[in-house]
Amino acid sequence: MRVVHVIESTATGTLAVVSTLATRLAKEGHEVYVIYSERTETPRDLRALFHPDVVLQHLQMKGPSLTRILFGLRRQLVELKPDIVHLHSSFAGFLGRVSTLFCLPSTAFLYSPHCISFVRKDISRLKRYCFTGLELLACMRSCTYVGCSESECAAIRRYLRRDAVLVENAIDRAVAVQGDTRSEKIRVRNKRRIVTVGGIRVQKNPRLFAEIARSFNRDDAEFVWIGDGDADFKRTLEDAGVRVTGWLTRGEVIDAVAQADIYLSTASWEGMPISLIEAMTLGTPVIASDCPGNIDTIRHDSTGVIYQTAPEATLLIKRMMDDDVFREGLSRRAQQEARKRFSEDRFFNNFVLLYSDQLKDIRQGVVC
Repeated sequence: MRVVHVIESTATGTLAVVSTLATRLAKEGHEVYVIYSERTETPRDLRALFHPDVVLQHLQMKGPSLTRILFGLRRQLVELKPDIVHLHSSFAGFLGRVSTLFCLPSTAFLYSPHCISFVRKDISRLKRYCFTGLELLACMRSCTYVGCSESECAAIRRYLRRDAVLVENAIDRAVAVQGDTRSEKIRVRNKRRIVTVGGIRVQKNPRLFAEIARSFNRDDAEFVWIGDGDADFKRTLEDAGVRVTGWLTRGEVIDAVAQADIYLSTASWEGMPISLIEAMTLGTPVIASDCPGNIDTIRHDSTGVIYQTAPEATLLIKRMMDDDVFREGLSRRAQQEARKRFSEDRFFNNFVLLYSDQLKDIRQGVVC
């Protein structure tokens, strides 16, 4: 198959998913292209994240005029004549569908929102309806929605009245290998390290992370935010004693999470967070906010714990710090489940089957 991935959000979890899928497809002998856009947080070593046979094609999808972007993307896709076009994130999903109206009739289109735009909690109801309207407009192009969690699939069905195929996220094998060596690493420090990974933005709720950090003595716990972003939020974190690392390489992020004592998510909404899956796989126990995406990834009191308020999170962190049996039990069960449920093999096989089914439907004249 000739598969083209289109990704505007070329960073963090979305990039991790695309690199895992594109690399595995290339290893299995498929012809793979990735049309990507650069952001401030896009890794400098982007090429290193993909198999050498994956062809990367840059197209800046924010900045130039919308018309220029649409025609540029249309031109690239028409020239490639792919069997499959897989669109990643809401903006690329819109651009990819609108730009290819009335062309590529023999190409199967799939769209993975990775946390679809209208589930955002930082926008008004009117704006949410506008995002829904743009999604419906883009649906003029026949396309299969692929949700990364049950919560995302439910949102697509509720707002768009369209079906969605569930393919849960996964992590590449290298993370699992590093998880195997975690217990062998000696961490020489006197205080517990609590980390999170992601852009410093409203979605990740840095104010809540700062509030929780303030409730601990700095001699007992070190709070670390791995990432960068909004300057005001960054100051809020630093004023609370949180160490902000800035953007790190993927290898450095994985190592930092593996060495942490606790992974803390304060997100207000998610698709299905790769960072939580990575923490589970690495054996780092997870404390996660009660929001869509998190609740699809973690089973409360079994593979992690879910909280609703800052005081509740504080109590759970203190329990993990003091109760070795509780902490190690969560870590062990999470790691065991993640190895199977979020494995690269399962993820790849799900998508290859989905791609094949979509191509078969296209060739038989079935409208998605």
